[in-house]
Amino acid sequence: MKKYYHSYNRKTWFLFILTFLIGLLSVRFLPEQLPIHFNALGEPDNFAGRWSIFIAPLIILVFIFLAEILRKYDPKSTNYDKFESYYYGIHFAVSLLMLFIQIYTIAYVYGWQINISLLMPSVIGLLFVFLGNILPKFKHNYFVGIRTSWTLASEKVWYATHRFSAKVFVIGGLFLILASFIFPKHLILVLFLTILFILLLPILASFYYYQKYETNE
Repeated sequence: MKKYYHSYNRKTWFLFILTFLIGLLSVRFLPEQLPIHFNALGEPDNFAGRWSIFIAPLIILVFIFLAEILRKYDPKSTNYDKFESYYYGIHFAVSLLMLFIQIYTIAYVYGWQINISLLMPSVIGLLFVFLGNILPKFKHNYFVGIRTSWTLASEKVWYATHRFSAKVFVIGGLFLILASFIFPKHLILVLFLTILFILLLPILASFYYYQKYETNE
């Protein structure tokens, strides 16, 4: 069990405890129904019981254990030792997102009703910028990174694709942050197209690099 508490996991465990305590301290003061989804206008359109405030710590806990399960059963599990701080950094970043959503939910029901549709593109943009900065550190594996048939077939293609994708993620992330201010009326469309761009380009790049490095040899 020690591996679930090693140094790279401590920050994520801290967020689990923090979100759990926030839920525990706030649940009795929350209304019977909490918003769990918002439409394009930032208005809640789906609700769940007050105990849904514990969804955030539950997801974080799942990520803590999932991180170890994926690492253990990956055929290239030994490669994780070479980038484990970045590997666990992904889970920590997602856990921060869960904390943000939990706090926003509580704030919303108490009147702090800032439009979530304006906030989320910036939050997602920051996540992409973070991922872009660590993508080149990922070693060849089957669970984390740009996993296409071409990157999995060749380490050379893997590294070239991740170096290229890092730039795409950072540029796309920064654009999403700015989009909240530049395109407030068309933010959902911009968000969709930008994420599609960020996700599609690395796939195309992996095919290009495979053709360049493998089929021409």
